[in-house]
Amino acid sequence: MQSNGETGPVETELSGLYSRAMRALERAPSLLETIYTHSPKLCYASQLDGAYGYFDVEKNTIYISDSLSKDMQVGVFLHEARHLDQFKIGLCPSDALAMNEYARGVFALEADASAISLMIAWDLKEQGEPGVWNALSSWETQSDIASRFAETMNASGDKGAAVSAAFEQWYVSGFRRTQYYHATCSEYLDRMDAKHSIPSYLLLPTEFFAELCKLPNGREYECSGPARANQ
Repeated sequence: MQSNGETGPVETELSGLYSRAMRALERAPSLLETIYTHSPKLCYASQLDGAYGYFDVEKNTIYISDSLSKDMQVGVFLHEARHLDQFKIGLCPSDALAMNEYARGVFALEADASAISLMIAWDLKEQGEPGVWNALSSWETQSDIASRFAETMNASGDKGAAVSAAFEQWYVSGFRRTQYYHATCSEYLDRMDAKHSIPSYLLLPTEFFAELCKLPNGREYECSGPARANQ
């Protein structure tokens, strides 16, 4: 972890969070390698516009809300570590895409990060450390995804099937899709205005979902999204 310039208790807390998250990522080889390779800075943030955390690509920094429980902070770190992994393999949607296609890509990245972070948290729970799973499964906007993962995992014992089910569940909530669509499109349009860009009509690459939907051990899992983000 890069130093964030802070000293004292905050730096100590961040170091403890990082160490605990890295131990959790031992269950996710590709994510662990990504964190070691890119060495993102880790910072607390007091205001995240309703979010619990986010990965800033340009600053190579993971921000996490300082108001969360320690278990939830680890869960958010796992989610953002997956976003860094997605960026590493070149899956961040380009502004050259049509707006709806850009949103489709963002939806898929979020669904994947939610599913993978739940998979790691489930592994921790199965090994006697239920705190992160309990935190993520109690998260109001993600609890249905956690329930779907648990149901599938208990029924099949297959991590790939459980991740696939969780990915699919992300799209079930109309509220979740609407919330992300409005935020994503608003940011997209702001960037287009700032750059004085003309409208684009490019589609997501045909291999996008195949490249995205892989477990941290490299195994593929089934995934797809709706043809339009605003359906």
